Amino acid sequence: MNEIARDSKVRYIAEPVPADVAEPVIAAGKASVTVAVQTHSFRGPMPPPEHLAQYDRIVPGAGRLIVEEFQMNSQHAREIETLGLRGSIRKDIRAQFIAGFLVLIGFGLVYGLAEHNHDGVAIAVAVTLLVSVLTAFLTGTVMRGKGDAGIKEAVDN
Repeated sequence: MNEIARDSKVRYIAEPVPADVAEPVIAAGKASVTVAVQTHSFRGPMPPPEHLAQYDRIVPGAGRLIVEEFQMNSQHAREIETLGLRGSIRKDIRAQFIAGFLVLIGFGLVYGLAEHNHDGVAIAVAVTLLVSVLTAFLTGTVMRGKGDAGIKEAVDN
């Protein structure tokens, strides 16, 4: 130790400690204090009321600020979740309209092919259209190629 640290007297003032927690020991030329340290932990969004009371003791009104902050964060989280759900619903509605429009175009194509005596091609287009719509409807996903396996896994998770 340097001379400044050895000669300086530093005092830390804390709450009074019961005798069973801190035991001063004075030996020849040395003094030491044994202190038991107590920790608290909790789970959940809010600290226990005792901790809020201690915050209020240190900074008046801090407990109320913590509770208000928790309430505002909870409200914000609910609003963000609601916005996400609304966006997902709008996206699904758009996809359904686009799919319906494409099916109508497909029916028009089948009708036009059948009118121009291309019955085989009309049947092939109609069957392909029917299988794709039923597959998408029953599985809830779009068929993807082998190169898109990573995309399908991301969508499924």
